[in-house]
Amino acid sequence: MDNTEIRQKKHTLGILGGMGPEATSVLYKRITDRTVVSRDQDHINIVIYSHAELPDRTGCILCGEGERLWEQLAKDVNLLKQAGCEYLAIPCNTCHFFADRFAREMDGRFINMIEETAKYVAERRFHRVGILATDGTLKADLYRKALEEREVEVVYPDDHSQKAVMSLIYDQIKRGEKGDKHLFQGIAQHMHGRGCEAVVLACTELSVFAVNHELDGGFYIDAMEVLAKSCIETCGGQYSY
Repeated sequence: MDNTEIRQKKHTLGILGGMGPEATSVLYKRITDRTVVSRDQDHINIVIYSHAELPDRTGCILCGEGERLWEQLAKDVNLLKQAGCEYLAIPCNTCHFFADRFAREMDGRFINMIEETAKYVAERRFHRVGILATDGTLKADLYRKALEEREVEVVYPDDHSQKAVMSLIYDQIKRGEKGDKHLFQGIAQHMHGRGCEAVVLACTELSVFAVNHELDGGFYIDAMEVLAKSCIETCGGQYSY
């Protein structure tokens, strides 16, 4: 066999994106940038479906229309499976409201961003962390459940700061803006003042914000970065920060 021999079998990753599209592109670039390669074939195989017309996840959860949303998501997952995807990742924290269903649809091969982030936090022995996320993610208590199982205390922003988080996500990042750094700093100061040792960027629009403003990695834990690492390693690649 010549020097093109297969090194390690790669698994095909399906990314169900479009929630939002810019966040999906950030995940793909993050996976590409973080994979150790010496040739094209060292990258993992990826199929991306950016379904931008999906209804807003927070809106559906808060209005009790989750089943209508799930019907469309289930069709999208099936489409990716038919395309040969062996694992599934979704760069949308709020969409993890359906994490158990995604896992069932994928026979357990769902890379759960929230669970992976909770493990990452616990491994670094943080005891009290803040969560910056959409109203839908907070209402579903997704991160609190995952972190408190690992004996990590969770802090949500107060009402004023949460409105600022939602404005940053919906009025700025989702509209293609880079995001107001001063607004974000006010939110971060609020969380620091409440005794948070770290803050999880638990919305992929905030991951986009982090790219735009090169946030200090010491205080912020980017759930998208954790997801990228898990995708690379699960699908047979080698991760390097």
